[in-house]
Amino acid sequence: MMLITAIFPILLGIFSIDENKINRLKTEYGSININGKFYNLDPNFKRGKFSVAFPFIVKRIFEMLFGGGDERRMCKFEFDKFDRRIYDKRNPSNKITWIGHSTFLVQMDGVNFITDPIFSAKAGPFGNKIGSKRYTPPPFEIENLPKIDFIIISHNHYDHLDITTLKKIHTLNPDVKIFVPLKVKKLLEREGLGENTVELDWWDEVEFKGLRIIFTPTQHFSGRWINDSNETLWGGYVIIGTKKFYFAGDTGYFFGFKLIGDVFGPIDVVCLPIGAYEPAEMMRPVHMNPDEAVKAYLDLRGKIFCAMHWGTFDLSDEKCDEPPKKLLSYVDSLKLDKENFKVFKHGETIEW
Repeated sequence: MMLITAIFPILLGIFSIDENKINRLKTEYGSININGKFYNLDPNFKRGKFSVAFPFIVKRIFEMLFGGGDERRMCKFEFDKFDRRIYDKRNPSNKITWIGHSTFLVQMDGVNFITDPIFSAKAGPFGNKIGSKRYTPPPFEIENLPKIDFIIISHNHYDHLDITTLKKIHTLNPDVKIFVPLKVKKLLEREGLGENTVELDWWDEVEFKGLRIIFTPTQHFSGRWINDSNETLWGGYVIIGTKKFYFAGDTGYFFGFKLIGDVFGPIDVVCLPIGAYEPAEMMRPVHMNPDEAVKAYLDLRGKIFCAMHWGTFDLSDEKCDEPPKKLLSYVDSLKLDKENFKVFKHGETIEW
């Protein structure tokens, strides 16, 4: 009896979080807004070199207008047949399905949510009429999604916040809740989605359908046009139920992963970007390469690594199937357990 009495509080406290630590993080590592612009936590952060970025952008515009770049997009990807019935059952086992890019369908404790959803053929302005092309189609139609309880949005870039997709999900799920970073709600209000939207600052926490949702820092930037750079915040999410889930959105490697891991780790599933890292002089401050993603996983004290932000949109110069090869090679070099590093087929579902 004494043993049960001793163990029971420990069991209850498995996922207790030190609120003093969170308050300290809010004070020491809260969001930074100066004259209407948000900044990253690293005071030495600098965007990629203009001398590299300008020719990269010119080349991409040329390819959009006249074609080219096919060699880096010529990859064969495997697809799994998606069965929405496993989500409709809402059974006790947690599930995650990779839809492509940074879009995961997740079920935790019977609650369904989706991350940075985009089903569109292009990621860009003017209703997706221009922008980065999707070279791998979604593994199923958006109408085949199960009931969605909430959506998490990491930042306002077109490949992560797709208005067309959000409107379709909202039409299918009128009560869906949409969690977004600070200053993003205004955009969704213009699109008729304001009533469903909740804005979050770094380290803010809300409870929804029994899950704790915490918005956390990343190292990135925001903007949907040439004159709105960094006017809205960016970040990732820790979601806590009977297990823990982390979604990084879009980010470069930075010390914040260690902060998150120290407070919330170990984390059962961590979804981390592994693609869009070339040219490195331009991309590295805001996108991780596979080696850096593994370092972030270790900082976060993750258990299952779910690779994302690769194999879907043509955003960078590396070949489309290079990121997972580099990921698994680096995992081998560190002698980590490959079973814990998941490179999904498009549409593949695993339980966790």
